[in-house]
Amino acid sequence: MADFYEFIVCSIVMKIRILSLGLISILFVGCNKQPEVKSEKAQESFEVVDNKISEYMDILDNPDTPKQEQTRVLCKDYPNLYESKYIPALLKLAPKDYSKEKLMSDLKVSTDYYAEKLDINCQ
Repeated sequence: MADFYEFIVCSIVMKIRILSLGLISILFVGCNKQPEVKSEKAQESFEVVDNKISEYMDILDNPDTPKQEQTRVLCKDYPNLYESKYIPALLKLAPKDYSKEKLMSDLKVSTDYYAEKLDINCQ
Protein backbone atom coordinates (compact mmCIF):
# COMPACT_ATOMS: atom_id res chain seq x y z
CA MET A 1 0.00 0.00 0.00
CA ALA A 2 2.88 2.38 0.80
CA ASP A 3 4.28 1.74 -2.66
CA PHE A 4 0.95 2.78 -4.19
CA TYR A 5 0.88 6.10 -2.25
CA GLU A 6 4.52 6.70 -3.09
CA PHE A 7 3.71 6.14 -6.77
CA ILE A 8 0.77 8.61 -6.62
CA VAL A 9 2.82 11.27 -4.81
CA CYS A 10 5.71 10.80 -7.22
CA SER A 11 3.33 11.09 -10.17
CA ILE A 12 1.78 14.29 -8.79
CA VAL A 13 5.19 15.83 -8.07
CA MET A 14 6.34 14.99 -11.60
CA LYS A 15 3.21 16.58 -13.12
CA ILE A 16 3.73 19.71 -11.00
CA ARG A 17 7.36 19.94 -12.14
CA ILE A 18 6.39 19.57 -15.80
CA LEU A 19 3.58 22.12 -15.43
CA SER A 20 5.90 24.55 -13.61
CA LEU A 21 8.58 24.17 -16.24
CA GLY A 22 6.00 24.76 -18.97
CA LEU A 23 4.69 27.90 -17.26
CA ILE A 24 8.19 29.27 -16.71
CA SER A 25 8.99 28.66 -20.38
CA ILE A 26 5.82 30.44 -21.48
CA LEU A 27 6.53 33.38 -19.18
CA PHE A 28 10.10 33.62 -20.40
CA VAL A 29 9.07 33.62 -24.05
CA GLY A 30 6.11 35.91 -23.40
CA CYS A 31 8.24 38.47 -21.58
CA ASN A 32 10.94 38.53 -24.22
CA LYS A 33 12.01 42.13 -24.94
CA GLN A 34 12.04 41.99 -28.73
CA PRO A 35 10.36 45.40 -29.26
CA GLU A 36 12.90 47.08 -26.99
CA VAL A 37 15.74 45.62 -29.05
CA LYS A 38 14.10 47.06 -32.17
CA SER A 39 13.80 50.42 -30.42
CA GLU A 40 17.45 50.28 -29.38
CA LYS A 41 18.48 49.64 -32.99
CA ALA A 42 16.34 52.55 -34.16
CA GLN A 43 17.93 54.78 -31.51
CA GLU A 44 21.44 53.71 -32.51
CA SER A 45 20.69 54.26 -36.18
CA PHE A 46 19.30 57.71 -35.45
CA GLU A 47 22.30 58.68 -33.31
CA VAL A 48 24.77 57.73 -36.06
CA VAL A 49 22.91 59.83 -38.63
CA ASP A 50 22.40 62.69 -36.16
CA ASN A 51 26.14 62.77 -35.43
CA LYS A 52 26.89 62.98 -39.15
CA ILE A 53 24.38 65.85 -39.52
CA SER A 54 26.16 67.61 -36.64
CA GLU A 55 29.46 67.20 -38.49
CA TYR A 56 27.88 68.82 -41.55
CA MET A 57 26.60 71.71 -39.42
CA ASP A 58 30.10 72.19 -37.99
CA ILE A 59 31.49 72.38 -41.53
CA LEU A 60 28.88 74.96 -42.51
CA ASP A 61 29.40 77.01 -39.32
CA ASN A 62 33.20 77.01 -39.55
CA PRO A 63 34.42 80.15 -41.35
CA ASP A 64 37.73 78.41 -42.10
CA THR A 65 36.09 75.64 -44.14
CA PRO A 66 36.78 76.06 -47.87
CA LYS A 67 33.80 77.40 -49.82
CA GLN A 68 33.90 74.40 -52.17
CA GLU A 69 33.48 71.99 -49.26
CA GLN A 70 30.66 74.07 -47.75
CA THR A 71 28.92 74.11 -51.13
CA ARG A 72 29.22 70.32 -51.47
CA VAL A 73 27.87 69.78 -47.95
CA LEU A 74 25.03 72.29 -48.29
CA CYS A 75 23.91 71.38 -51.79
CA LYS A 76 24.54 67.64 -51.87
CA ASP A 77 25.72 65.76 -48.77
CA TYR A 78 23.49 67.29 -46.09
CA PRO A 79 20.18 67.20 -48.02
CA ASN A 80 20.84 63.65 -49.30
CA LEU A 81 21.66 62.30 -45.84
CA TYR A 82 18.80 64.18 -44.23
CA GLU A 83 16.22 62.88 -46.70
CA SER A 84 17.51 59.32 -47.14
CA LYS A 85 18.62 58.47 -43.59
CA TYR A 86 17.69 61.11 -41.00
CA ILE A 87 13.97 61.38 -41.79
CA PRO A 88 13.36 57.59 -41.90
CA ALA A 89 15.35 57.06 -38.69
CA LEU A 90 13.49 59.81 -36.85
CA LEU A 91 10.10 58.65 -38.11
CA LYS A 92 10.88 55.10 -36.99
CA LEU A 93 11.92 56.37 -33.58
CA ALA A 94 9.07 58.84 -32.99
CA PRO A 95 6.37 58.48 -35.67
CA LYS A 96 3.73 60.30 -33.62
CA ASP A 97 5.91 63.36 -33.05
CA TYR A 98 7.03 64.09 -36.62
CA SER A 99 5.79 63.94 -40.18
CA LYS A 100 7.82 63.69 -43.37
CA GLU A 101 6.31 66.96 -44.60
CA LYS A 102 7.34 68.85 -41.44
CA LEU A 103 10.86 67.43 -41.56
CA MET A 104 11.21 68.32 -45.25
CA SER A 105 10.07 71.84 -44.37
CA ASP A 106 12.73 71.98 -41.64
CA LEU A 107 15.34 70.89 -44.19
CA LYS A 108 14.31 73.70 -46.53
CA VAL A 109 14.48 76.27 -43.73
CA SER A 110 17.97 75.15 -42.71
CA THR A 111 19.36 74.94 -46.26
CA ASP A 112 17.86 78.35 -47.12
CA TYR A 113 19.44 79.81 -43.98
CA TYR A 114 22.91 78.48 -44.78
CA ALA A 115 22.62 79.35 -48.47
CA GLU A 116 21.93 82.97 -47.54
CA LYS A 117 24.49 83.07 -44.72
CA LEU A 118 27.27 81.59 -46.85
CA ASP A 119 26.16 83.16 -50.14
CA ILE A 120 25.88 79.77 -51.82
CA ASN A 121 23.51 79.10 -54.70
CA CYS A 122 22.62 75.40 -55.02
CA GLN A 123 21.47 74.27 -58.47
